[in-house]
Amino acid sequence: MDAVENSTSAAALRHSLLIGLCVFVACLIGTFSRLPGTLAVFWPANALLLGLLVRSPRSATVPTWFCAATAYISADLVTGGSVESALWLGASNIIGVVGGFYAFRWVCAEDRRLSSIRSVGYFVSATMVAAALTGCVGGAANVALFGGTWPDGWILWFSGNLVNYMTIVPLVLTFPSLRPEDRDPEAVSRILRLSVIPAALLALCILLQWVIGGAGAIAFAMPALVTAALLTNVFVTSLMTAISTVCTLVLTADGHLGTAVEGLSAVSVSVRIGLALLATAPLAVACVIYERRRALAALTEAVMLDDLTGALRRDEFMRKSIGAVGSLQSGLPVSVLMMDLDHFKKVNDTLGHRTGDTVLVAFADQVRRHLDDTALFARLGGEEFVVLLIDTDLDEATQIAEIIRVAQQEQSRTTLGELGPTVSIGVACSPSGDADVNSMIDCADEALYLAKKFDRNCTVSLTARS
Repeated sequence: MDAVENSTSAAALRHSLLIGLCVFVACLIGTFSRLPGTLAVFWPANALLLGLLVRSPRSATVPTWFCAATAYISADLVTGGSVESALWLGASNIIGVVGGFYAFRWVCAEDRRLSSIRSVGYFVSATMVAAALTGCVGGAANVALFGGTWPDGWILWFSGNLVNYMTIVPLVLTFPSLRPEDRDPEAVSRILRLSVIPAALLALCILLQWVIGGAGAIAFAMPALVTAALLTNVFVTSLMTAISTVCTLVLTADGHLGTAVEGLSAVSVSVRIGLALLATAPLAVACVIYERRRALAALTEAVMLDDLTGALRRDEFMRKSIGAVGSLQSGLPVSVLMMDLDHFKKVNDTLGHRTGDTVLVAFADQVRRHLDDTALFARLGGEEFVVLLIDTDLDEATQIAEIIRVAQQEQSRTTLGELGPTVSIGVACSPSGDADVNSMIDCADEALYLAKKFDRNCTVSLTARS
């Protein structure tokens, strides 16, 4: 037990150190974006830390906060900052992140993943809290370190952190899982294809920003970002928004967009706030599109799938089966299994409909375990199910049917004893695939009738007529 606890503690400490290292590297990136006599043009450290902790709240331990604070102070010291400057700036950074983290704690887990338009409102509110708290300490730092006023310091720190939070936090919150079981190569490939057009538009918009310049150029990227929101997903939209924002900040700082350096800031407060607010538009559109796609997928699933078992409904099965058989290469066999649970009514009458539903779900799961991705599986009604097997001859289909029959017998008798329903199966095959689906179903139904007649819990196979 002690060994397990020690291993867990060591893993948690390594995790805290890794977060601290990420913050340290992000601080160095931000520090190197400073122009002489100014604060950083782009400061990703606070937003990165906030995003990591909001995404994984269990990481917000005392060691993690200590490692993050140490990273802030160390990064300032190794780049030539004084101890006083490192403490003031580190305090403003860490306090803002703490405030933002606890503001996000009021938001439910689903909204923290930016899964709906409502999520955007919560996200903006929480990031404004974080930026405002950073500004409170930043205002004091402006007085202590630079001889300025507290209001000037507050608005400077607030605007700088707001644009960073709006840009980086969505990127972290929506970053795809790297676990192999969560990957969908087909979906990734589709998103990459859809990203080509908005990526090309974004590159063109950034080029136009550099060539044309002027204050209005900060909005040049909006068409590309809205296109990304409409075509891709929230993560890709956030990534392109981050690229656009960073490029705009850099072009503004070096004078391409015609805004002069204002004291400590290489980018004016109005430009920073404007960029932060502009970033919410494509994010909101992406969240609306994502929410709409989820609703459409749920509606499609409700129409296509049986509510209880998740098998296809009859109409959807017929539509897909006719399409699959019609597109099949000539000469390949097609088989149909008709399955009916034996004495299922006795289960409902004796043990209740809830147990009956459990039996149906368990049977459907059992069948799916023995089918490949090309098979079509449907519930026709009650305790009757059907399977279409592509490129499967009569012997192979009968073998699959027997595997399902034996597995159902073992499973149901193990859980319900003698009351556990077995399954009778009728198999029909069109050896050359030229029989229509309805004919094969009728033939399989005839075979099922014979299986029922032969005292159930058996498989009967027939060849369908063309």
